[in-house]
Amino acid sequence: MCNQAADLDSIACCVALGVSYGATPFIPIPHKELRLRREAEWLLKECSIPLDSIAFLGEADPVDAEEIILVDHNILHPEYKALAPKITEVIDHHKDECRLAAARTIVQTGSCATLVGQRLLNNYTTSANPSLPQNLAMLLLGAILIDTRCLAQRHPTTELDRKVAAQLAEISGCSSRALYDKLWNLKSDLSVFTPQELLAKDYKEVVTLRAKVGFCAIYGALESISESLMEQAEIFRQSRQLDHLVLMSAYYQGEELHKELALVPDCSWNQETIAYLDSKGAQLEPKSVIGGIRVYSQKNTDYSRKQILPFIKEILG
Repeated sequence: MCNQAADLDSIACCVALGVSYGATPFIPIPHKELRLRREAEWLLKECSIPLDSIAFLGEADPVDAEEIILVDHNILHPEYKALAPKITEVIDHHKDECRLAAARTIVQTGSCATLVGQRLLNNYTTSANPSLPQNLAMLLLGAILIDTRCLAQRHPTTELDRKVAAQLAEISGCSSRALYDKLWNLKSDLSVFTPQELLAKDYKEVVTLRAKVGFCAIYGALESISESLMEQAEIFRQSRQLDHLVLMSAYYQGEELHKELALVPDCSWNQETIAYLDSKGAQLEPKSVIGGIRVYSQKNTDYSRKQILPFIKEILG
């Protein structure tokens, strides 16, 4: 079972493990939303993974499973808390906040696909099968390349990411650069999406005793996406009954990475949050105002949602 955002890394890990273990991958988004993840949709097809072998939200209930492996997250979303007794293993690369009574492999690598790839490479080496299947190697390699910007991003890419990616590239027979370029072009072309689709494309939420907060990761400068982006963000927030919505954008100008952050709606909590994130090293500077919402330039580009989300959970207690 992959995480709520169901990005390429999460989907690739879930599918690769499912195929290898003869289990059903569960992707917790409706099947129709796969089209919002164009790079994942393309790669699954390129790797000859039949979509009818995957269970999407509404097509199956994970509560009926006997055993569940969590990938790319280690905290259950509240709606899945009943699954806790069924979870036998957790494989993840985020901050370890796991309270589940399950075996765990939690290592902070650039991509969770690195950890799943390492597991499967070792399993196939020691089993009757001589090698990891070519299509699964390509699937996992694509996820690693996107998460690490073709292994060029200084943080959070690790030596383990590079080692596993090299092994997967050799098995798949793929050019890492060509595969990355194709996936990145699909991921970064936002012209086919409405603002509401962009907000839903890579979305996670957390629920604490004090609030329900959503996090939207968007590729592209916020002011360039739509004049009505903040109005649409408020509609999105209300439709999901969120107290706060955090917009995080990332984009490149040439080889330089830029990141932005905005908090919806405009309220007193925002200043407390910005100050706390700054105290944790986010390096936020006011950049512009869009639709009454302050947009901040995030100078510490090493911080992604993976780092920001736990900080905001700390604020909320």
